[in-house]
Amino acid sequence: MRFRPRPRRDSSAILFVVPAVFAALLVLIVPLAMSAYYSITGWKILQPATRNKIVWLDNYALVLTDPAFWSSIKVTLIYTVAGVALESLAGLALALLFRQNFVGRGVLRTLMILPMVITPAVVGMFWKLLYDPNYGLYNFALTSIGLPAVPWLSSTWALTSVIIMDVWESSPFFMLVLLAGLQTEDKEAVEAARIDGASSWQVVYYLTLPHLVPYLAIAAAFRAIWSLSEFDKVYMLTLGGPGDATTTMSLYAFKVGFVGFDIGKISAVSWIIAVLTLVVTAPLVAYLLRGRGAGSGGLRR
Repeated sequence: MRFRPRPRRDSSAILFVVPAVFAALLVLIVPLAMSAYYSITGWKILQPATRNKIVWLDNYALVLTDPAFWSSIKVTLIYTVAGVALESLAGLALALLFRQNFVGRGVLRTLMILPMVITPAVVGMFWKLLYDPNYGLYNFALTSIGLPAVPWLSSTWALTSVIIMDVWESSPFFMLVLLAGLQTEDKEAVEAARIDGASSWQVVYYLTLPHLVPYLAIAAAFRAIWSLSEFDKVYMLTLGGPGDATTTMSLYAFKVGFVGFDIGKISAVSWIIAVLTLVVTAPLVAYLLRGRGAGSGGLRR
């Protein structure tokens, strides 16, 4: 048996990695370290002398005992769970619709993607006009058919209105992911099921949906992470109000840091939000890493 000598590794290749490592340290590790440090300080911008005042875990205690913080968690969880659930259903329906061949499919599919490419701040402003109690399109339509106007941005309806806006913007994301999943569906199995007398609903329930589970999990994981850190369009629509009715965790952090100018406290809030995001999304990420359902869904192909 002839043994081939191992090729010599060129140590100069490491030099090509150095810029990427340096960039990662500069834009990720250093800010994280600074944020962790500031979270244990009592630094307030209007009080420069407090910048290096160590208060240890006092900021975390203040945040965790603040009723407004727990209210923001409740709002964020409702917003995330309701939004992701409705978006997945709407995205699935749209994906199944656009899988069919019909006149104008390409144009309609392109139009459906438009909401997700609009700047979120513009989305918030656009929906604020739609929800306007005096000249908004929705109340105009309701009053035109004899129904009473709805106070969309009142404390009763505000969170629902924000969720509706989010579903409109983000459902196309689920649609695109699920359409990609439908491209890998086993056409032979579907055809065999139809020959055996399975109805369209049976094919969808027993073949298509199990196939799409991994794709739904991927889309839901991304959307959950984005929803937990949602800020711009909610801020533009409601400013977190009325009161704290739509104050998400990100809006709570904004009020602490950029209204109260409390850098130590906002740093603590940021770390708490990061931990909560990991806790909420960990099951989905673990599911994806284990690859459950990928055998039927085709992610391993």
